[in-house]
Amino acid sequence: MKFIKYSVVLCVSALLFTGCHIPPPVFPTDPNNPLKRVAVLPMKNDTTDVGGPDMMRGKMVEALTNRSYVVKDIKETDQILRDQMGITLGGQLSLTTAQKLGEALGVEGVLYGTLMDFDETTLGAINVKKVRGKFWLVNTMTGQTAWQGGLGVRREMRMQGMGGALASGLSKASDRDKDVPWVTLPGGTTGSDNLAKSFAIGLGTKLFSKAIGNHLASESEELARRVTYNLAWGPGAGAPETVTPKFALPEIKMPAPPSFGYMDWEGKRDFSAVVFSTTLDKNKNDTVAMEMPIAVAAQKFRMDMDMSKMMKGDTQSPLSKMVMIQRGDQKTGYTLYPNNQKYIVHTDKNEVGEKPKVEKTKVGSEVIDNHPTDKYKVIVTYKDGKSQEGFIWNATDNLNGMTIKSEMENKDYKITTYVRNIKLGTPRASLFEIPAGYTEAKGFMDLMAAEPKSK
Repeated sequence: MKFIKYSVVLCVSALLFTGCHIPPPVFPTDPNNPLKRVAVLPMKNDTTDVGGPDMMRGKMVEALTNRSYVVKDIKETDQILRDQMGITLGGQLSLTTAQKLGEALGVEGVLYGTLMDFDETTLGAINVKKVRGKFWLVNTMTGQTAWQGGLGVRREMRMQGMGGALASGLSKASDRDKDVPWVTLPGGTTGSDNLAKSFAIGLGTKLFSKAIGNHLASESEELARRVTYNLAWGPGAGAPETVTPKFALPEIKMPAPPSFGYMDWEGKRDFSAVVFSTTLDKNKNDTVAMEMPIAVAAQKFRMDMDMSKMMKGDTQSPLSKMVMIQRGDQKTGYTLYPNNQKYIVHTDKNEVGEKPKVEKTKVGSEVIDNHPTDKYKVIVTYKDGKSQEGFIWNATDNLNGMTIKSEMENKDYKITTYVRNIKLGTPRASLFEIPAGYTEAKGFMDLMAAEPKSK
């Protein structure tokens, strides 16, 4: 499950809905620039975020377009790289030359990039968003680098008071790099001097930005804008084709609950239960615990998340409560926001009910919460190529092979999950439907602008 993409450019959204015309912006051009057409290549990823390179790559396309370059469509670029050269990842570009890339793609310039940082650190006293990368624009006719640049941008949201100020100073001191320097963007505070509440607010903001597919979007856009400020202007109208900026409506993506590893539930038994998940961040020695009621009925799945418990009873925020419903039987999903009685619909067939590849090897037997289980080592590979390794414990009693414990671990995190308070039987059908009185939210601003419903 993943989340939606959205735009907060209100004037553009209003014009789209009312049918008004907005003329394309006029940028300076250099008709003598030999790089008539440019392709932005897949980025090399030195981070642990699988979505970061695509986000940053898209923002660099926008930045080059705004510098009057004719930029080749990303999907067309990727198809040619895949079909003609067998390249799907930025790390594979070293296997060929810029000249060969230019010939295959039909461009005079190719932009290489390495994503060095793409992370949001949530500590409570301070929450820091960081995006950093370096880039090279290469002339495919000569193989020479025409331009290069590197920059990191960071934005802080800190707890009010001395604790937040001290954490901010320490964080800035640790982010120093003379080769690829950092720039701190204007930030803000959580509005609270309570560490737990500030942590919950930071975590909720982080989860929501990931949910809507907009995680670190503004920081990526600002990095692209700043790092290309000294890039020569492109040829503009003198190029063989022109690009007119297009504004698209928000794309709706499926939201994802906090990761609790691989759990084998579908097709076992219909049931309701409570998921207890603990995530250890090894780098920060920080642990986050979540308690989430779930309901499973064949291909139907529901999970309730209550962030207000971490925000010390603050139940008014639209983000403090979320309900995620997956209808694999209909290839449809919903995210419900009970505080505002709003919902978002998801229909991407690749993201609703998508099943990963699972390699499972039995390694023993144990008793978990009075249930006899078989313990398996698993390697789970998702469609995007991301994989997890760990262990699951499948019950061998009347739970019919249901996973009741999962333990996944890598160099950064250890996630341990238990399924408890299990009640066999088909949950009521209404749990997997949109309740009466809910209205559809078209995007982030629609959701946030709504007033909380009276209980």
